[in-house]
Amino acid sequence: MKRIRNFIWDFDGTLFDTYPLIIENLRKALQEYDCDCDPTEAMRLMLDNIAAARNYYASKYGLDPEQLLEAYNRHHQKVIAALQAKPIAGVQAVLEHIRATGRRSYIFTHRKYDETVAFLKKYGLEGYFQEIVGQDTAHFAWKPAPDALLYLMEKYKMKPEETVMVGDRDCDLGSARNAGILTAHLVCAVAPETLDCNWRLKDFDQMLSIL
Repeated sequence: MKRIRNFIWDFDGTLFDTYPLIIENLRKALQEYDCDCDPTEAMRLMLDNIAAARNYYASKYGLDPEQLLEAYNRHHQKVIAALQAKPIAGVQAVLEHIRATGRRSYIFTHRKYDETVAFLKKYGLEGYFQEIVGQDTAHFAWKPAPDALLYLMEKYKMKPEETVMVGDRDCDLGSARNAGILTAHLVCAVAPETLDCNWRLKDFDQMLSIL
C-alpha cells in the first residue's frame, strides 16, 4: 500500500462500529409490532444495505414497509442525537499516518452527510478527510455503482493505480472495481473472507504495518 496516494473510505463498519446500533434500532422497530429478528441474520442481510434488511422483515411478518421505516427512523434519530457509535480500534493511527505521509483520505458512505460529520467531530476525526460524499450530498447512485468514486477521482485528479476503496462489504469493493481502482477488504465478522480484493485486512494494525 505504500504506493497508494488516495484512500476512499466506507463509514459504517469500516471507520465506525455502527452495526450493533443499527441492528438494535431494527429490533426495536420490529418489537413495536411484536416481532423480532436474529442479529446475525439481520447483519448478513445488511451486507447488501439496511433497506434490504428492513424490507425482508416487513415481508416476513406482513408489515407495511413504510410504517416499519418510520419506526426504524424514530429509534435511529435517538441514536444519532446521542452519537453512541465509536471509531473502530486503530483507525485514528492509520488516518494520521496517511496524512503525515502527504496522502489523502475521502469518504463515500450511504449515511447522511450531517450524521457522518457529527460522528467524526465528536472524536476529532473530521480533519483527516478531504471530502465526504454522503447519501444526500449529490444523490449519486448507491454502491456498487461507481458514480461517486468517479466524481472524486475526476475532481482530485486521482490515478486509478494510486487509489483504493477501503470497505467491509462487497458493495464497497464493487464500487471500486466498477470505477477501476484498487480494493481493500476490512474483514467483517459475517462477511465472506473470499471477497475479491487487492488487500484483505484483519484490522487497522495490519493496515498500518503495510502503509
